[in-house]
Amino acid sequence: MKKAIMLILIAASVWGIPYSIGQSVVPLDLQDQHGKRTAFKVMPKTLILAYEKETAATVNEFLNGQVSGYLKKYNAAFVADISGMPNFITEAFALPEMRKYSHTVLLIRDEEEGLKFPGKEEKITVMKFNGNVVASITYMSTAAELKTAIEQ
Repeated sequence: MKKAIMLILIAASVWGIPYSIGQSVVPLDLQDQHGKRTAFKVMPKTLILAYEKETAATVNEFLNGQVSGYLKKYNAAFVADISGMPNFITEAFALPEMRKYSHTVLLIRDEEEGLKFPGKEEKITVMKFNGNVVASITYMSTAAELKTAIEQ
């Protein structure tokens, strides 16, 4: 039985099947916009994911309007998947702009890492965790929806 479970987990990681509700996940180990590594032993309660420029802009605008320590207060983290962005664009334009933010933006730069997380076109993904187990996955479009999701 253990071998069957291991094979399923390996297959899921190889074929890029996104995490789903009830699934145990490997905690994140990513660099932020300043190159600082963040390794969670346990996933934050709330994980906010953006896969597109427009959804990331909505999240960043919202977070820029919050008090310092907002994400920490709600045990939340923001992750932007920039794996599809050409390296030149990332280094020359995206990172310098992101470094202006007062909040931390964890960056997925490896496409395979990004495939582990669910997403929908033009939506912000919010995942809730109980420890390292996915408790819920929701998709939203507005800052108001995001605020409610983070503060729950």
